[in-house]
Amino acid sequence: MSSTIKDVAKLAGVSISTVSKYINGGNVLEENRHQIESAIEALNYQVNTVARGMKTRRTMSVGVLIPSLADYYGISILSYIDQELYAHGYSTIICDYSQTDPTGASDKINFLINKQIDGIIMQPINVKQEDVDRAAKANVPIVFVDIEDPFIECDSVTIDNVDIAYRITKHLIDNGHTRIGFIGGAEGFNTTDDRVKGYRDALTEAKIPVSKQYIFLENVSEESGYMAMMRFMSLPEPPTAVFASGNDLTCGAVMYLNEKHLKVPEDISFVGFENQTIAHVYNPTLTIGIQPIRKIGQTAARMLLERMREEYDGSPRNVRLKAVIDFGASVKKI
Repeated sequence: MSSTIKDVAKLAGVSISTVSKYINGGNVLEENRHQIESAIEALNYQVNTVARGMKTRRTMSVGVLIPSLADYYGISILSYIDQELYAHGYSTIICDYSQTDPTGASDKINFLINKQIDGIIMQPINVKQEDVDRAAKANVPIVFVDIEDPFIECDSVTIDNVDIAYRITKHLIDNGHTRIGFIGGAEGFNTTDDRVKGYRDALTEAKIPVSKQYIFLENVSEESGYMAMMRFMSLPEPPTAVFASGNDLTCGAVMYLNEKHLKVPEDISFVGFENQTIAHVYNPTLTIGIQPIRKIGQTAARMLLERMREEYDGSPRNVRLKAVIDFGASVKKI
């Protein structure tokens, strides 16, 4: 016969309500938590999630919406979100959607609401206030990651994109570079716009003219990174340094450099972004901007947990974290 919640409570020496609170993700005393976990393990107690969901109207599942599951950022942050939610008894339903589809995000939000999930974490592209309001009406809180939308009232976790782009550009300027290429995503997204601002601010502060020929803004893809570097290197006066402000952009730009046998930093100085792996695989080691992806995922999950547990019901919060520069050997002083 299967063990029951009553059996767990008896073995743990606590009340049934305390065990129920623990199972449903509530906070219990540390001593009680250890006793309950030991009892669950000893009795091999299995939570009936279907029955629990019918009783509590909670499914202990969270939807995670990422525009591209092939993107390094999306895959990386998914892992940390899932780990944090799993530690609190939640499973994840993962969905992707097309950035170019104006109703893609709305359709997937509706899909997840119909699945009766308890909350959503997502990268918001083409999301509207009405989507968030519809979720709120269904008692499904949403937390944004990567992108903050100032026109939508929603919790969000981002990095200070202006700051990291400014510091990387200033690093290049401090090494004597004045012709600095910038590769970014499409205009109109605050992630891209803020990184362009940081780049421009550093140049303006150093009294270096901002030249449009050294700015390439397209979709975030390897193809865009490749095309950007090809365009830069075909200029009468190519940049002496390039900052690729995304992982796929970095990979594409490096592909072009390798294909054309251009050496870093002898022929051109280069700074990438996001992926520490490529930085250390490439020879010489690349200088690279690194997002605290683990902390972003964990913070977003914890903010959602607070909303789902009704531990916080205040105004929308934006947590803005700092990115760091991992200095390699890809920038030459001139």
